[in-house]
Amino acid sequence: MLRLAEGTELIGEYQGSGFQEPRYILRRADGQVIQLPWLLFLLASSLDGRRDLQQVAALLSVESGRGVSAQQVSYLMENRLRPAGIMAADPGAVDGGAPTKLKSDPLLALKFRVGVVPERTVWRIAGVFGPMFWPPVILAALAAFVGLDVLIIAWGGLAQIVPSALAMIYQPGLSLLVLALILTSASFHECGHVSACRYGGAKPGVMGLGLYLVWPALYSTVTDSYRLSRAGRLRTDLGGVYFNAVFIAGMSLAYLATGAPWLLVAIVVLHIESATQFLPMIRLDGYYILSDLVGVPDLFSRMGPVLMSMIPGRAAHPRVRELKPWVRWTITLWVAIVVPSLLYWVIGFVIVVPRVLPVVWARLLELQHAVSTAVSAGHVAEATLGVVNILLLLLPWAGSLLLLGMILRRPVCAAWVRWGRRARSEVVMGRSR
Repeated sequence: MLRLAEGTELIGEYQGSGFQEPRYILRRADGQVIQLPWLLFLLASSLDGRRDLQQVAALLSVESGRGVSAQQVSYLMENRLRPAGIMAADPGAVDGGAPTKLKSDPLLALKFRVGVVPERTVWRIAGVFGPMFWPPVILAALAAFVGLDVLIIAWGGLAQIVPSALAMIYQPGLSLLVLALILTSASFHECGHVSACRYGGAKPGVMGLGLYLVWPALYSTVTDSYRLSRAGRLRTDLGGVYFNAVFIAGMSLAYLATGAPWLLVAIVVLHIESATQFLPMIRLDGYYILSDLVGVPDLFSRMGPVLMSMIPGRAAHPRVRELKPWVRWTITLWVAIVVPSLLYWVIGFVIVVPRVLPVVWARLLELQHAVSTAVSAGHVAEATLGVVNILLLLLPWAGSLLLLGMILRRPVCAAWVRWGRRARSEVVMGRSR
């Protein structure tokens, strides 16, 4: 009998969808969420292990109001459901009929990463911070954040930013404290995402760290939030920035109580970091906020179809036509902003590398000498800061090379496959002569 893969959960309609026709979602045992049109979701829901092909076809015919044959059902299962890892293994097949378990490979995603905090621990962390999403608590926290910012400015905080930053040059240990606060804030930021995810009724996954584009980043897995309403998804998206605001408010209280200049520097840096989260050009919080506002899960997957649809005299791509009109225009505007931004980065990288690389190498040698000198003199803070500076100098270059390889991998692989086919064709023709 026909059945779904073990652990597959049928969630239902994707709420707040930007598609003209409703979309439905299900969740595999590995946490991957799959989006399906209505007929395929209906087919998946009919695979309960008690029906054969003929019975499934009859059920689909009744539910859809149009004739569906057993052959069509078999085609959909083998070409749409099984490659997505939704179908259970077929004991009668030679290879076991095991599902392919395809994974999403989204553009500009955080791919170089490693999980650190397991799901069970993340679930507990999310439960601890869940009460922070009670509406009265949110209002009080945001009011405190804004009020403390105003108070610091009123006390002349803006005039103290530059002297505070200059003072850190002569005290390397303070720079380490600022870096430690930034890392702690980033961890707290991810706690905001997973807590909002659980508060809405979804199950967060692992938390970890990785290298995103050209800088190190922490991440949290909240894929299951797709089961939530649009409001629930937006709460999950904004949870990190909300926790940033709470963290900054706590630092502001500490600054007002102590007047420590390095705290003011950290507050300013975290304000800037929180503001950049709203940029929608790459996969930061702003990207997911825009995605959930328009109700389209992966905006980058629409970039190619939108660009092709913008060619004069060419009909709109099917993946563009399936969107609601206002969603279509919103994504088109987003593409018009993102494409030049990405091209600017790539072209700038190619132009800057030959000029900057010698300078970076010289600076690395200077830092290496400075670290050696600090270690010999027993200056632990200066030596540690020097090592951190070396890592921060190397990471963008490592990230850039990984990103460049990630961007070139697909066209190179496609060219290789095409060349291989041509070579095989030439070999066949040569043997026929």
